[in-house]
Amino acid sequence: MFENLLTKKLDIKFFKETNCYAFEIENFLSDEQYNALRENLPDIKINEFKNYNPSFDDQNHQHRLKAFVAEINHASYDKLIYGNPILNEFVHTVKSPEFGNKIMKRFFFKILKSRVFDKKTFLKLLIRKNRSIKNKSHSLVDKLLYNDILATVGLAYMAEGAQLFPHTDGMKKILTMMLYFPEENVPDHLYKNLGTTFWNSNEFGLKESDIKVKTFEDSEKFKKENQISLNFPFKKKNIFGFIKSHKSWHSLEPIEVQEGFIRKNININLLLV
Repeated sequence: MFENLLTKKLDIKFFKETNCYAFEIENFLSDEQYNALRENLPDIKINEFKNYNPSFDDQNHQHRLKAFVAEINHASYDKLIYGNPILNEFVHTVKSPEFGNKIMKRFFFKILKSRVFDKKTFLKLLIRKNRSIKNKSHSLVDKLLYNDILATVGLAYMAEGAQLFPHTDGMKKILTMMLYFPEENVPDHLYKNLGTTFWNSNEFGLKESDIKVKTFEDSEKFKKENQISLNFPFKKKNIFGFIKSHKSWHSLEPIEVQEGFIRKNININLLLV
């Protein structure tokens, strides 16, 4: 069902408002593909989130059982993803070397430019410029210089009141692509702030240690001192994404839709590991 994603032309539009490379890939999925994914997303109720997030601190007033994120190392990942034929096919397609190479080819020079202040990553990317993701070698030289690009796919569910503080993402992250799944019965105006929010800031946020936004108070201070540059529209079928850099400040603003609402999206990440 998803094999055309390996060969179809990508209609990429970059947003000029942001300090980083933020983009949209229009009609990434067909109606049939989108509906198949939406209908096969795991049905996880809000009161079940705690069962999937045992490490969450129940005293933390910001993240108290309001989010469910299933990444590749999550205990329930295999059951939720690989146990579903539709999700399994989609994940295998976008994690394939063919898809990864296609994305790297289209975005490589912008990725390289985005890591100019990260000399180690910049060098490794530059050295592996003409190296296909699937041509892996296990020599000592390759392990030191040709770190492999890894594609990961995760599910992210956020309940009413959930938010993510401004951050730039971890050092291993190269590029993120997001598929949003708006509910059919929710009025469009309630989706205004549900897409990822980007901030224009002069703060340097390359490494995790550079990120000073750790608490609600830190987040409020950051938002007072910086300006929103872009809100991704919470639209179906399209990919919304960005390239990690020291300026890729983004957040998820507090979800305020209606009681019982769950914001759902699929994240596709490229990592340098």
